[in-house]
Amino acid sequence: MKLLLVAAASLLIALQAASQPLQRVMPEQVGMDSQKLRYADEAINRAIDSKQIPGAVLAVVRQGKMAYLKAYGSKQVYPTVEPMTVNTVFDMASCTKPVSTAISAMILVEQGKIRLLDKVSLYIPSFTDNIRIIDLLTHTSGLPAYAPISEIKAKHAAPSPSTLIEYIATCKRDTTPETSFKYSCLNFITLQKIVEEVSGKSLRDFAKENIFDLLGMRHTDYNPTGEMLELCAPTEKQKDGTVLKGIVHDPLAREMNGGISGNAGLFSCAEDLAMLSAALLGNGEYNGKRILSPMGVQALTHVPQSMSSFGRSLGWDVSSAFASNKGDLFGPNAYGHTGYTGTSIVVDPDSQTAVILLTNRVHPQDKGEVTRLRSLVANAVAASIYPPARKYTDHYYKRMLEFEKEPPVTDNEIVMLGDSMTENGGDWASLLNAKHVRNRGIIGDEAMGVYDRLYQILPGKPKKIYLMLGVNDVSHNLSADSVVALLTKVIDRIQTESPKTKLYLQSLLPINESVGRYKSLIGKTDLIPRINQKLEAVAAQRKIPFLNLFPYFTENGTNTLRKELTNDGLHLTREGYEIWSKQLK
Repeated sequence: MKLLLVAAASLLIALQAASQPLQRVMPEQVGMDSQKLRYADEAINRAIDSKQIPGAVLAVVRQGKMAYLKAYGSKQVYPTVEPMTVNTVFDMASCTKPVSTAISAMILVEQGKIRLLDKVSLYIPSFTDNIRIIDLLTHTSGLPAYAPISEIKAKHAAPSPSTLIEYIATCKRDTTPETSFKYSCLNFITLQKIVEEVSGKSLRDFAKENIFDLLGMRHTDYNPTGEMLELCAPTEKQKDGTVLKGIVHDPLAREMNGGISGNAGLFSCAEDLAMLSAALLGNGEYNGKRILSPMGVQALTHVPQSMSSFGRSLGWDVSSAFASNKGDLFGPNAYGHTGYTGTSIVVDPDSQTAVILLTNRVHPQDKGEVTRLRSLVANAVAASIYPPARKYTDHYYKRMLEFEKEPPVTDNEIVMLGDSMTENGGDWASLLNAKHVRNRGIIGDEAMGVYDRLYQILPGKPKKIYLMLGVNDVSHNLSADSVVALLTKVIDRIQTESPKTKLYLQSLLPINESVGRYKSLIGKTDLIPRINQKLEAVAAQRKIPFLNLFPYFTENGTNTLRKELTNDGLHLTREGYEIWSKQLK
């Protein structure tokens, strides 16, 4: 029994290790600008407001990390309204082609089981014409775009994958192979048959074993059930009033192939696709798990030289007429794919960036439009890629991520804004005996750090902001005038962008050098009251209240912080916070 428990625990640990989502970071940590990414938010929200889509999830991968992950609008609007979440699972539609079918085929190439130049008839003897595997992957086979489902069903029972394959094998070709590009679902249904014949497994089982389970993509599968089904965004409303949910929207995949099809049928979520994108950007490897070799990734994602005029790589779109989801700014090596239901993936190896935009545009009546939106979002993401003017501590970015996950600040809230003095206050709502109070302090923050994160606060037009800031700027050996100039910049931005917010400027608190812990503050005791004097003048000029807390914390007749109110010469004890909060009530 003990051995069984140990084995079970080991298996659980292994599964958890394999299913680690990408590390979440602030965009600035990977050379992106958070405020520029807001243009992507605006584009998506405009599309929702104009009824182009009910909702969306956007994920941005950069340098192997999750730089942005956000949900917008509604997951469902009929028969009831449900909000979109970042965990929502989408019908990937034609994104199934590159994510599942093409990668599976390339895995078989790497295993020495198939060649790109192999004729399809080697695996499906009834297949006519000299169509090769590479022709299927690049949509240059000459096969028609789709199959007449009603005609096939009238002659044969459905679902019937074998009947569909026999139709494809002998149907009239539109063109001679490799003479033109014509996007065809039949190409990838044929590839599915080859993968299954060679591997001895269904496409679903092969892809799960060699791609999805290996990378820890826990919410990626065909014909979802259980928890995954509950997470699914519905697609189109049917004639009987029901909506498709967890059932593939594509008719060929649904009616002929029972939901498991090479052209469509895969369901997935943004975080899972981010892991796959990270693997592609990582030359086939993510989190120590490899799905393809570097050479395999290169072959998969580059247009074959002999087919350069068609713009399609082996399953991905590089520069064909369908590649508008790449936008206008990503480079020539970027590749991607879209899905009819409103899904899109763009991967740019040159900038080490991936953009995953998932929408349910066909819900509830297949009237949505996302072609332009995809380009707008890709452009906003690409334009946000440049080194930030300033970099901050890991704790700064950790707090920023925490703030991102909170509901947006609103106009009935109080914001306590500052550095460690504010953050260490903890629950300011309890301290102030007030509701709707946000602690937006960050240990180690300085004036420009607060300035750079005001975009998280000011759009909500908070009722009040209590600002205390400057001691870390003092520790950088700045003069009193320099510190005040930086704080004035923060004040002016708050007043400009949120003029109805009641701003309270609080004085800096005293320090106690005798403790000797903070060497950078030695000799700064008398500088702080001089800064406070100048801040009071700024407050008067800007017509904002100045709260001079300094005298409540000093030893009599000195500028020194009382020893009983601090343990390190700078930060306050709980008694100190009681004194502070009492002055604000």
